[in-house]
Amino acid sequence: MKAIHARLQSREDRREGISEEAEKAIVEDLFIASLVEQLRKFSADKNFWERLARAIATDKPPTWDKFDVLILRNWRELHIKPEIQKEIEARQGKLPGLQDWSPLAIEGLFALGKIEADCEDGDFGDWFRKRRARLGLQGNKPYQIKKFIVKGDRITVVR
Repeated sequence: MKAIHARLQSREDRREGISEEAEKAIVEDLFIASLVEQLRKFSADKNFWERLARAIATDKPPTWDKFDVLILRNWRELHIKPEIQKEIEARQGKLPGLQDWSPLAIEGLFALGKIEADCEDGDFGDWFRKRRARLGLQGNKPYQIKKFIVKGDRITVVR
């Protein structure tokens, strides 16, 4: 904050006040300078800078896609739509995070949420196990939730 205040004080237009755009530009400049300073502290390796520049220039895809984020977000504790979670828990009790679910049960949960996994061969279990391994996650065996069956408006949880 002191640096921002000093930067604002040094501006020629300090008597007239500063526009929102100018203030935003100053904050962005200071953020970039701070970020670069932190990067310099943590990496004196020239190769790091070259890899970073290539990643920025080539629009490298994000590290995690929407399925990865969904799995990671629900791994330890379930965070599904509140109305669905409330309904399920009223009938079945509190459900654990995905780490305690079998891939077969997770497929049922995805079906309930109308989440279509991008498994090309149609084998959800294999797709999920590979996804989980790539994320460095291991399921807690034996699984607490073995099956999650949705038929119409009826949900059955097999423990």
